[in-house]
Amino acid sequence: MPWIKGLVLLSRFEYLEKKYGTTVYQEFLDTISTADHNFAKQPVDTANLYADDLLVAIDQKLLEVHFKRDLEEFRKLGQWNAQNLMPKYFQLYLSEQKPVDFLDQFSRLREMLIGTGETKINVLDKKTVLVCTDYGQPIPRNVCLSEQGFIAEGLRLCGSKKVQLTEESCAS
Repeated sequence: MPWIKGLVLLSRFEYLEKKYGTTVYQEFLDTISTADHNFAKQPVDTANLYADDLLVAIDQKLLEVHFKRDLEEFRKLGQWNAQNLMPKYFQLYLSEQKPVDFLDQFSRLREMLIGTGETKINVLDKKTVLVCTDYGQPIPRNVCLSEQGFIAEGLRLCGSKKVQLTEESCAS
């Protein structure tokens, strides 16, 4: 995961602002800003690519300072992100209630939305879909959890009655 799209960073920032308010959000931007990336003065460009170590640093700060070391908060972040992004990028699958088609489109749009990795979808039967994501390198656990939250919530929003994730392995 050498590069990620700004959309991934922005999702973290927007979740923080929604959960803790604008003052905490602004303070967070001040604490993570560097000479190279002054987030307090220059907004994240969702289409730009950012180094993955920046995401790691931001997520670590979120985990330690705001999420009280609760990794499950990243799954909640992913669910919240799906609620916000699904109507923008996957409206057809929401309105037609086609969860497997959503997964297919997610795998096709992955590079545009996330910027790295490859997701493959394998429909095993009417009720079981295998989702395999290859990041090409080890990644932090929080990245897996946020993506799992996004996928699970996306499936639910697209009409899946009972979403149950079984993690066979984690890229972390």
